[in-house]
Amino acid sequence: MKKKLLYVTGSRAEYGILKRLLLKLKSDDSIELSIIATGMHCDKRYGLTYKVIEEDGFIVDELFDIDINNKNNSEILTSMANCQKLFGAYFEKNKFDALMILGDRYEIFSVAVAAAMHNIPIIHFHGGEKTLGNYDEFIRHAITKMSRLHLASTEEYKNRIVQMGEDPHNVFNIGALGAENALLMKLPSKQELEDKFGLLSQPYFMVVFHSETLTQTSVLSQLDELLQALGNFNHEYDFIFIGSNSDTGADEITRNIIDFCKVNNSRFFKSIRPEEYLALNKYSCGLIGNSSSGLIEIPSFSIPTINIGDRQKGRVRGDTVIDCGCKVEEIENAILLSQQLKNSDSIKNIVNPYYKDNVLESAMKAIKNFLDSNVEPYKDFYDLKI
Repeated sequence: MKKKLLYVTGSRAEYGILKRLLLKLKSDDSIELSIIATGMHCDKRYGLTYKVIEEDGFIVDELFDIDINNKNNSEILTSMANCQKLFGAYFEKNKFDALMILGDRYEIFSVAVAAAMHNIPIIHFHGGEKTLGNYDEFIRHAITKMSRLHLASTEEYKNRIVQMGEDPHNVFNIGALGAENALLMKLPSKQELEDKFGLLSQPYFMVVFHSETLTQTSVLSQLDELLQALGNFNHEYDFIFIGSNSDTGADEITRNIIDFCKVNNSRFFKSIRPEEYLALNKYSCGLIGNSSSGLIEIPSFSIPTINIGDRQKGRVRGDTVIDCGCKVEEIENAILLSQQLKNSDSIKNIVNPYYKDNVLESAMKAIKNFLDSNVEPYKDFYDLKI
């Protein structure tokens, strides 16, 4: 009998990371894969990206619109409540051998709570990581405590998951699928990108900027510093902005970026396909902002990342990542330093700490072994021997 595996996705980013794995799971005769899209996928402001999943050949079994409002944390909590209510009712009627989720988004937390209450075993990717400037930090660790199988991206993260009381037999350092995707996913050529997005004849940076939801710093004041710094390089570089996540303040970020693009002849795309995002970065001067992709995926291209502020504070990073504060002068200096690094011979020898050989095969093996095992109706707390 086929094992029933459910994947729930709430954003373009984590779907892009798992796309190659989903294709492999879909083709496996021993697994019945179902997909539910929620969160940003169902919202017109973020591009209705569930359509990208369907264009990739998958069937989206359900669309759960949780009515995202991100003006303040109270509205985010309302969206989380909507999500938990929808999935709570769904899991009451639909049973699965396991639920597969990635990361730390607030809608994924609500999904995990609903699944855990219905005793559906959870397979969790990218646990054990630290991002001290964002509420993803505690959400991620909370999901870890509800999960049964943990597929971590570095040895440090694997050890942290065990430190949280998870059985080492259920915790694996497989590396990051995103770091492997950058090298193995079929990406559009530069000409194909130009046909769709316009000429890329001038050197350009990619820019992805999100809110810091746990710091006291105003997101608009941070964004103002960033845009002022970029404007000072407007005659040397183009800037291609990708829309931010649906975190608190996201709509304000989008409005200000669109205004900047109109004045400075830059480009803004609220959402693009995963392979297009990687390809645009591949041919760029580097990534500017505070996206996790700048630490995990982009270093595989041997190009620099300018990581701004505290959103990713605590996360493992390689030497292609240049950290700076969110002040005009610091960002300008980081841009200059990034191009010195990009044009040096040493950058080709810098290792991406998230890359590990055969990530896709390791993930498949761990998932299939887990689905074939007899999962206890409860899990114990693993005490470290001190």
